Amino acid sequence: MKSNWKVLLALVLIVGVSYLAMNSVLPRSYSGSALNFGIGSGTVTVTNPSTESIPAQLVGKTRSFRVSSAIEGLSGAPTREGSGTSATYVMEFALPPGETEFSITRGSNVSFVTTTETRLEATVLPASVSSARTTVVVAAVVVLGSLFYISHTTGHRWIKILRRQETSVPVLKPVPVSAVAGQGQGYRPYGDNRTKQ
Repeated sequence: MKSNWKVLLALVLIVGVSYLAMNSVLPRSYSGSALNFGIGSGTVTVTNPSTESIPAQLVGKTRSFRVSSAIEGLSGAPTREGSGTSATYVMEFALPPGETEFSITRGSNVSFVTTTETRLEATVLPASVSSARTTVVVAAVVVLGSLFYISHTTGHRWIKILRRQETSVPVLKPVPVSAVAGQGQGYRPYGDNRTKQ
């Protein structure tokens, strides 16, 4: 009974780690007007379908951050507003028409904020390439280790089941077919069958 609880905990660990890994690696999509969403340490792509620039902000609620982008006015550090624990870090910029790409190179808990009525499309990669790779590797190690633990705890029953399935497959032997359809001995094609005079 105790081993069943251990197996159940290992299964819960597999599900939890897999969910966290997928949630921190898979891209997220946002669309609409007056967007306000969190940004991780990956790349953010925002599409402005209008022909005019739109005012936007990057807001950090806990500490300063740095932004990297090829768009003018969208690189560097934000400005601190307020003091003490209520201080926020804000970077205001004009979101140009078309596609804009940027990433948070340092810091966390940063949000992208707009108040425009224009419908925007945004895609966020929560983690950088190196962070995503590390997350996937760690998750794979934990999942494989948990699967081995479950297999060891259950006495590797799945191997025995596979072996039984392999040995239980019947081997069909060919049935010999006789060339003689009637009774008696068949015609012999060798030698001289003529009666001697």
